[in-house]
Amino acid sequence: MKVSVIIPVYNAASFVSQAAESALAQPEVAEVILIEDGSTDASLAVCQELAEKYDNIHLLRHPDGGNRGASASRNLGMKQALNEHIAFLDADDYYLPGRFKVAKEIFEADPECDGVYEAMGVHFVSEKARKRWGESNMGNAQLTTVKNSVPPEALFKTLIVGKLGYFSLCGLTIRKSALRKTGYMNENLYMHEDSNFMYRISAVAKLFPGKIKEPVVIRGVHENNRISKPRSKSDIYKDRMKMWKATYYWFHQAKLKDEEEMILTKILQDCKISKPLPFFWMNKLPAEFNYIIRLILLTIEFPSAIFKKRYWESIFSIKILPVFERNIRKLM
Repeated sequence: MKVSVIIPVYNAASFVSQAAESALAQPEVAEVILIEDGSTDASLAVCQELAEKYDNIHLLRHPDGGNRGASASRNLGMKQALNEHIAFLDADDYYLPGRFKVAKEIFEADPECDGVYEAMGVHFVSEKARKRWGESNMGNAQLTTVKNSVPPEALFKTLIVGKLGYFSLCGLTIRKSALRKTGYMNENLYMHEDSNFMYRISAVAKLFPGKIKEPVVIRGVHENNRISKPRSKSDIYKDRMKMWKATYYWFHQAKLKDEEEMILTKILQDCKISKPLPFFWMNKLPAEFNYIIRLILLTIEFPSAIFKKRYWESIFSIKILPVFERNIRKLM
């Protein structure tokens, strides 16, 4: 088994050497592809040094030399990959010894296997990073994994329901041929682009669990991680909604109706729980009114909802009359 490891690099001069060399240390890795994404620090110089030092490290840049984002960078790397198997690594993360040992066994045992997902651990660069991680929407999770073995045909639903966890892109190894089923990463997404890709690939490809009880890769958590960077509730919601809409429309175009309906359900759930209200006074209204307002506002950013039965079921499931009765009794 020969693996091409894709590493997008943006302002990671302090970390990228460790990432690249941890990949080179794996006997299955035939090449490491660094995609320098218009960094403003010394990342380009570090990447050039690595490419000069190691014959199987290849350095790529976007044609304009600019910053195109992680999706465009990974896509560039995947299109240039020379080997049958592709794995991903962020420039501030690193592989552990034996990263591909179990994955190799699974690929060799089943020629129809499209990919293997495995667990990712966490290393905190500083106490400040640890604190920020705990305060973020990532919580205190120390292991990113699907907790129990799930058959490939049940993986998409498992990820959508979320009770058994999820896997990280950096814990995934795929056959390059799987991209014919999934397409490349969505370059219009700058947050949650990996989630979009993993929902798509879990629905249409045959993915097996590898090592899910202990990590094969470590996430480096530092003060500049974009996923744990403090953001407003409005920005968090907008980024998630953009990802959900992109995922919904991909399944719609692929004519995967069951998966499309599951994504719509997630959109409606996010709307109920997470969607910020535009005016402060709305928060003082009863919860039932808040939900109706949220559902109505949802149609502005997601017009397709109007034509969906599930949307109207959500509207009509809200019991308004008891709310009026409660408030009338308060006034009497």
